[in-house]
Amino acid sequence: MSKKRRGRAAKPVYKCEEPPCIHVVIDTHKKRFKVFIEDLYDDSIIVTPISAETLMKACEKLREALEGGFREASTTDEVDDLARKYLNVSPIEEED
Repeated sequence: MSKKRRGRAAKPVYKCEEPPCIHVVIDTHKKRFKVFIEDLYDDSIIVTPISAETLMKACEKLREALEGGFREASTTDEVDDLARKYLNVSPIEEED
């Protein structure tokens, strides 16, 4: 007499169509998860784990900014200006 195997749910595929992407990867079998940021750099995929607490703090700051009537910086100049002023970093110049 043969036993039927229980069908396992297919593993989710985390695909990043337009990097950067944030993935919350969940292992339901072991009841664990991790947050990852996926990005591209020099044609390589970079995946960085971050803590859920870090993401939750960022989401809280975002909520405060939106409720405070702030708008998201949209132009390259605005984004670069914020990075220079507040993160003390300069943008990477793209080569031709």
